[in-house]
Amino acid sequence: MRLVLVLACLCLAACDPFSGPRIDVEAEDGARPWTGLDANDADGDFHFAIVSDRTGGARPGVFASAIPKVNVLEPAFVVSVGDLIEGYTEDPAQIKREWDEFEGLVAGFETPFFYVAGNHDMNNAVMAEAWKARFGPSYYRFVYRDVLFLVLNSELFRMVGTDESLPGPWSQEEQLAFVKETLAEFPDPRWTVVLVHQPLWDYPTVLEDWLRLEAMLGERDYTVFAGHRHRYVRHVRNDRKYITLATTGGGSSLRGEIYGEFDQVALVTMTDAGPRLANLRLDGIAGEDLVTGPVRDAVANLSSAVRSLPGQGSGDTFEAGSVAFEVANRGDAELHVGYHVDAGPDLTFAGPPVPRVVAPGEAARVEFPLAAPVPTAWANLRPGRVSWSLETTAGGLPVALTVASALLPVAPLPLPSGPAPTVDGDLGDWGPLRHHVSSQGDVASRDLAPTDLSYRFDVREAGGDLYFAARVFDDEILASSDREPRLQDAVLVFADARPEPARSANMSLYRAATTGNLAASAIGYLTLADTAQATDLGYLSASLAAVEWRARRVDGGYAVEARIDGAFLDEHAGAPWRAVRLGVAAVDWDDEDAGNRIAWHFPGSAGAALHWQPDRFGQAPVAGSGTFVRMNGAAGESGR
Repeated sequence: MRLVLVLACLCLAACDPFSGPRIDVEAEDGARPWTGLDANDADGDFHFAIVSDRTGGARPGVFASAIPKVNVLEPAFVVSVGDLIEGYTEDPAQIKREWDEFEGLVAGFETPFFYVAGNHDMNNAVMAEAWKARFGPSYYRFVYRDVLFLVLNSELFRMVGTDESLPGPWSQEEQLAFVKETLAEFPDPRWTVVLVHQPLWDYPTVLEDWLRLEAMLGERDYTVFAGHRHRYVRHVRNDRKYITLATTGGGSSLRGEIYGEFDQVALVTMTDAGPRLANLRLDGIAGEDLVTGPVRDAVANLSSAVRSLPGQGSGDTFEAGSVAFEVANRGDAELHVGYHVDAGPDLTFAGPPVPRVVAPGEAARVEFPLAAPVPTAWANLRPGRVSWSLETTAGGLPVALTVASALLPVAPLPLPSGPAPTVDGDLGDWGPLRHHVSSQGDVASRDLAPTDLSYRFDVREAGGDLYFAARVFDDEILASSDREPRLQDAVLVFADARPEPARSANMSLYRAATTGNLAASAIGYLTLADTAQATDLGYLSASLAAVEWRARRVDGGYAVEARIDGAFLDEHAGAPWRAVRLGVAAVDWDDEDAGNRIAWHFPGSAGAALHWQPDRFGQAPVAGSGTFVRMNGAAGESGR
């Protein structure tokens, strides 16, 4: 006999009779953030599915491919943990297009779908109002088979990258008051499931409002699910499980289970003993303990254990020298270190591999002597690779990783001065472009290098501004004002003029974005299309505005020309700038749907990227690479 639930509002009670169980939800007339209330369920324990982040570097087709797989699982309903659209815009037309697209996908689910707001779905007041008009509340509750589902808006606690709560139609105090009221109304459910986008408990300092919420939850049985990090990890907190899911199509390096990086849906079975979780990879199945907190921390330590150390050569060419790395052990057990060297096409390495054991809390310096059989200009050196094997233990379990480092000697490159060119895409006032890029300069992306793309580029200083020119050779160009810049062919330029050591330091793109380091660079996303540089990410508006550019088609490809505002560089240098570190890459889309070939992780981008030198924000950066020094200020450049 199927169980019939009494609905909590008159408008739902007036619905036509139904034969199956219904989800109990309190709602008012108007828009609602769900697609239906007829649960696909039967007597006994029930199942529901969770989909995770789709955006933040969306890989087209992945989320869509998950929908029929979810349908095969026959869940009672599907819930999300947010980041459903790319967002980060105040353009109502763009917001509408993205939500229309997503709702078209959701229509493929054969069971009800419940929306949760993420930072990409709601990062400004315009997007918040659009959500309210389309879906109604951004925090709400529903009950099914005596299980209370509490859906929260994490952006009301704190928006990503800020200390502020989301502006718009709701407040954090209203949300917390709603939680308090709901928990009082349902003091003893079978279980409580909390759905929230940001893992608000997994920050160095836990927000006071999250601690208030945990105090409200008290001693009841509950489980919390989140997303946002694009990496799976399970924590145990307050003797309850807190689970951060991986991705369902969002940006990911997909390095595998040990990193918590894979595409998934989660299948939750509600039993008398509580929920049981199966992490269903889109290419397999994994249990909830595939990455525990201690293992996650050990992997994070090993991932960042190897650091490129600054080393500044001199002269016009490289003949012999060394490259040094620091290997740090931040864990509680010994770290066993081995390595293999592939010196690449321009360098030789004759030293034997020497295994190391690094004690907890200590660091070792590993130096590689190198030589160039043919003296080679610094800017033309192609990097080799060091493959490190790192082994330790965490919580009594063995943890082993292999990480790669680029092997590249560096020296400051001369930045000439000259007349200011007209920024019109005509490179006739440049002369021969000095730097030629035809092979992948980023060792972590070497396997993704396009075979039909090359380019030349050059830089010069004029009147305190930095000028950049590039000639791209590409037989198939994707350029359209109907597509976002990150979804078409482009030349990417990052210019960082900060004083040392910030300029030479490296960090992941996520950390650079969330700590303000990315915003200190001028960013040029240079396309042929007559369109804005990139989706307005708010905190990067000044970085994007610092670059003026023009592009034009030429035989066999296209040309771009840009002026990078010297005032912006001065501001971040703290004085008239003398040196600038450049990141240069050309992104190639030969196929409009080639979104699974992510090689450049600028937010939301895809396509294959051909880097000049190791990607500063990638997996194998080199300290200080790509640094140009103004020729009239080279002698005075000492840590500035």
